[in-house]
Amino acid sequence: MKDFYRNPLLRLRLALLLGLFLVAAGTLGYVVIERMSFLDALFMTVITLSSVGYGEVQPLDVPGQIFTIILIVVGIGTAAWLFTTVLETLTSEQTRRLLAQKRTNRVIHSLNNHYIVCGYGRIGSQISQGYTQNKIPFLVIERDPDRISDLRDAGIPCVEGDAADDAVLVSAGIHRAAALIAVTPTDASNTFIVLSARGVRADLFIVARADAPQNEAKLLRAGASKVISPYTLGGRWMAATAINPALTDFIAAITQADPAAFAVREVQVSAASAFAGQTFGDAQFKQKTGAQVVAMRPASLTTGFFPNPPYERRIVAGDVLIALGSPAQLAQLSSLLQ
Repeated sequence: MKDFYRNPLLRLRLALLLGLFLVAAGTLGYVVIERMSFLDALFMTVITLSSVGYGEVQPLDVPGQIFTIILIVVGIGTAAWLFTTVLETLTSEQTRRLLAQKRTNRVIHSLNNHYIVCGYGRIGSQISQGYTQNKIPFLVIERDPDRISDLRDAGIPCVEGDAADDAVLVSAGIHRAAALIAVTPTDASNTFIVLSARGVRADLFIVARADAPQNEAKLLRAGASKVISPYTLGGRWMAATAINPALTDFIAAITQADPAAFAVREVQVSAASAFAGQTFGDAQFKQKTGAQVVAMRPASLTTGFFPNPPYERRIVAGDVLIALGSPAQLAQLSSLLQ
């Protein structure tokens, strides 16, 4: 019942159904009571309900007159309600939001291998901006109605609700997602989101924000794959900038470069690759693809990297290589290693 009052489209549907019912009932009544043909009965019903003032198709006897009076009384009220409902449906903010949500739902259902951003605050908006610029498929889960309105105005796919709610995560396509990013303002909220997401999908890659350093371990125990502290990261970045400003400018340029011209990507070596078992010197990735491998993480490690891998180091299935190059060069490198 609550949805009926909130949704003008439901009220419009009911009004149209009632209008059709009155036309059908009036037509049937004139056929049965006055023995009119179907077309005459339909015409009589329409002019009676619309009150256009045409004369009767044929003289009415007493039962026909009583039926017509009832039809007029009921029809005028229904017509008035139908008119106001149509007007409300065409002009109301609720209708605009419902239609926008329907369009958004179609986009969400079409997403695959996308990224779910939980929270549209200062960090979430920056993530969204970067994904939009790089044309990376994503959507935002947000519970604040004002922010939801901003997201819809910006054309960003969004789901309104609590990201810690399993049903909301499912509606955001968590089973098809590439990763989830929890960046709500509080560590407690992010912890609940991580717990829910990990419970719904055990293999999902989850990145979580932690404001307090002591909460990083809790988020990892809750199921986060990676935990990022904006304050810790920002402090280290500022310290490095003071010592090596050109270096941090270069790193910033890499992260902010046009992805159509230049990018940094990680590529994992598969067991089926012909390069598994070769050394970096034998592989000659730079000569074959143009992409430069700047670091690697052995398959035996879960954290840490070895910069500038030496020529004699052997490539093993499961190794993760960090490479710089154009999208075409990186795609070629990826195809060699898969």
